[in-house]
Amino acid sequence: MKFSRYLIRNFLKMFLIVVVGAIFMFVVIDFVGNIKTWLARDVQSVYDYYISYLPYILYLITPVALFIAVLASVGNMTRHLEMSAMQSSGQNPFRTLMPIFVFGILVSLGAYEMSELWLPDANHKRLEIMETNAQKKKNPRIKEKSNFTFIDSERASWFFRHYSGDRKLGRDVVLLLRDQGHLVERFDAKTVTWAEEEGLGYWLFERGHHRIFNKDGSVTVLPFTKEKLVDKVSTRPEDLINERQVPDEMDSKMVLKRIEVLKRSGEDTRAMETALYFKRSAHWMNLIVLLIGAALCHRYTRSGGLSQKFGIGLLLVFSYYILERIGLKMGENGALSPFMGAWISHLVFGALASTMLYRSFRL
Repeated sequence: MKFSRYLIRNFLKMFLIVVVGAIFMFVVIDFVGNIKTWLARDVQSVYDYYISYLPYILYLITPVALFIAVLASVGNMTRHLEMSAMQSSGQNPFRTLMPIFVFGILVSLGAYEMSELWLPDANHKRLEIMETNAQKKKNPRIKEKSNFTFIDSERASWFFRHYSGDRKLGRDVVLLLRDQGHLVERFDAKTVTWAEEEGLGYWLFERGHHRIFNKDGSVTVLPFTKEKLVDKVSTRPEDLINERQVPDEMDSKMVLKRIEVLKRSGEDTRAMETALYFKRSAHWMNLIVLLIGAALCHRYTRSGGLSQKFGIGLLLVFSYYILERIGLKMGENGALSPFMGAWISHLVFGALASTMLYRSFRL
């Protein structure tokens, strides 16, 4: 029990040192890279940006921090034969390292909770702060659209001359409603706005005509000044232009809802589906990297020092990151299924980590 406390204390101390140092380096490099932008902004914007950036930085660096922490703490104890002494006393090496493995599981689960509860809002705020800067050219955030069609379902089709996502206002709008493939109603309006009353949202059509296509072939034309469409269409403003436009600023429920919207409108959903599966798999990288580090350093060997093990481990970790990015791209492009694109790196390196641990404990 005393050794477990000693082990986890050394590990946590090294983990915190690496995390704090990595966050500091990350912020400094990012600040220097955006120095021209920040010179033109007020101090509060810079402060808000980096406060919003911190959860994402922590999410990114945690796997590497876990790897370095386990290699530095356990590797140092192995070099001083402390791990060998525990094994000589009859202590199973897996049992000896169990506190670190439990910590890795907790960190992995915590990373998932962070990606669902904190990261979406923090990333959204960060991207909103930067959208007026030079980064807007790299990742433009769509606020308005012109001359576009939106197919909500087999029942409803929209045609907009112009639509503003900020104002939730459309101009020169045509809405077609069908019943079993047959056109039954058409709305033409100069303006269409989203309104809410007592928690109920609806589209308000102004200055236009409502055409009803009767079964006998005749058409009834009803001019209107204002007309509310309640329960006639399921389209909402976020379906036309979503305020949160990339998966990093959405939780799983938001991504799933976005997939449903894209499917209804006949658009490609592979990128969003890959992002959804990745949200459910990415956090396990923390545990897998920790297992790889433990397998490399928990046993004392005369050949190959700690620096050599560190180099091998670092190569494996960055290969993990590379395979992860390749898998995501292949999932988005259709070369792999979205599920395999998001999970392939974790399956491959999870199997590798398990094999390394098994062989290491048996030697």
